[in-house]
Amino acid sequence: MTNAPSIPWRPEVVFGFADERAQAQTLAAKLNAAYAEIEVHQFPDQELKVRVPVQAACAVIYRPLHHPNAKLIEVLLAAGALRDMGCRDIALIAPYLPYMRQDIAFQPGEAVSQRIIGGMLTQAFDRFVAVDPHLHRTPTLEAVFGGKPALALSGAAAIAKHMAAADLGNTLVLGPDEESAPLVRRIAEPLRLDWTTGLKQRFGDHDVRITLPESVGWTKRPVVIADDVISSGGTAVALVNLLRERGAGPIDVYATHALFGDTVHDALLEAGVRRIVSCDGIPHRTNAMSVVDVIVEGVAAWRSR
Repeated sequence: MTNAPSIPWRPEVVFGFADERAQAQTLAAKLNAAYAEIEVHQFPDQELKVRVPVQAACAVIYRPLHHPNAKLIEVLLAAGALRDMGCRDIALIAPYLPYMRQDIAFQPGEAVSQRIIGGMLTQAFDRFVAVDPHLHRTPTLEAVFGGKPALALSGAAAIAKHMAAADLGNTLVLGPDEESAPLVRRIAEPLRLDWTTGLKQRFGDHDVRITLPESVGWTKRPVVIADDVISSGGTAVALVNLLRERGAGPIDVYATHALFGDTVHDALLEAGVRRIVSCDGIPHRTNAMSVVDVIVEGVAAWRSR
């Protein structure tokens, strides 16, 4: 006997949540799927009750996990409810995927959160999508999820597309450290722009020291600072201050994921940033780029089991 040929993966329903309704509805429309909203009720003791409103044999749960401790419970409960209703193929599309940076125990007794959280999600879901996840020593996202289909997509295409609408001239794309090199290269090369990275030393959540390469002529040169995640803002502010000291031209900041609040936003503007732009994988006041097209293009190659 031969195995039956697989067919393209086509979810029947994209399940979203009220606070990310717009992105989930857009994704559903582009996947030619129905949209349904998961209901969440929080009891006074912080426990959650989750209800999935409709049944589906193949489904997506769309949920950026940037407030992870509550949202992880929500998606795990929702996946369990779908299984109880007979769903056989559940994808978790989490543009922001937490708990990935701790992939080894740096000190005795530390929890390896990537392995633990990855294992929990592996039991609940059949396939995964994330955008610019923190995978330092883990070679692929599939390795996090026990070999199940998993896509680690990049926000670079969305950033390059947004930048292309402006007059770029001799703009330089700058990443904060060597880990950002793949992202800044993918942004700069399609636009035929120069790119480089700094050298970053972190001494604490808010104590960051950065060195810029001396070989670059910074004076009056437009610079785009690009990073996958901006949270405390310390790295971005330090870069802006260094660029100002070197006489750089207009400075823009682009991020795949914006996790910072108004204080950091205002600090960046006060430091001399012209504009701050982020992808909408996490809803934020700086959103001006969509990751939906990136996701749709990525999952187009998936096949149903």
